Amino acid sequence: MNIKPRSFLPIALLSLLALACTAPGGTGSPTPTASPTTGASPSPTPSATPAPPSPSPSPSVGPTAVDSAAQAAALVFASDPRWAQMVPLRPDLIGASMWYEAIEAVGGFAVTITAGSGDCEAGCIDKHRWNYHVDYGGTVTLASEDGDDVDVEPVDGGDGPARVTVQLTAGPTCPVEQVPPDPNCEGRSVVNAEIVIRDASGVEVGRAASDDQGMVVFQLDAGAYYAEAQPVEGLMGTPEAQAFSVVGGGEAGLLMGYDTGIR
Repeated sequence: MNIKPRSFLPIALLSLLALACTAPGGTGSPTPTASPTTGASPSPTPSATPAPPSPSPSPSVGPTAVDSAAQAAALVFASDPRWAQMVPLRPDLIGASMWYEAIEAVGGFAVTITAGSGDCEAGCIDKHRWNYHVDYGGTVTLASEDGDDVDVEPVDGGDGPARVTVQLTAGPTCPVEQVPPDPNCEGRSVVNAEIVIRDASGVEVGRAASDDQGMVVFQLDAGAYYAEAQPVEGLMGTPEAQAFSVVGGGEAGLLMGYDTGIR
């Protein structure tokens, strides 16, 4: 009996097919890869959250440094509505019923406000004084008060800006002062002198030069200020700064004198 040899071709084909199904990229199940953290769905790495911006600094309420008695006085005026209309005591002004004086003192400045009543054309019968201390950081403290009972009411302002006039003079103009004064020796007007106006915190709010009459005029909002005269060539003495305060629609006048050096 003749026996035919068994063909191995079908078995070889089946083996190749099985290898193809299990090889990477084949038609079978892909080789498993590392899975993400158990229980979490895959998600992109979140980007870094930007830090919130730093808060802007609050605006300064007052000055960081007080460098003149005039600025200290302006801070005092701004601290109390009763001093809403204030100018320095002028030697040529008769009948003033309210004025201030300011000087440097221990730890800052001393500012005294005087209010009078009763025949102020002759110097006021009754007077009351408020004595303030202003330190170099701008803190205003009422240190004491004394004198007669004088009632001071706040001044109501109107509409619009206030008009502030600064008169600039230079003297003496004669080598020897005479009594009575010689009209020919009166102080002369200072032309083209620059005046700077600052608010109580020291911020410049106006600047202008005097005209041929020695006058400078400013239009200012209600508030407390001080005026600084700038040096003038040929004049050796520059006036001290002066403080003042104005109400809306009001007026104020300052007289500032340069020293000619004539003696």
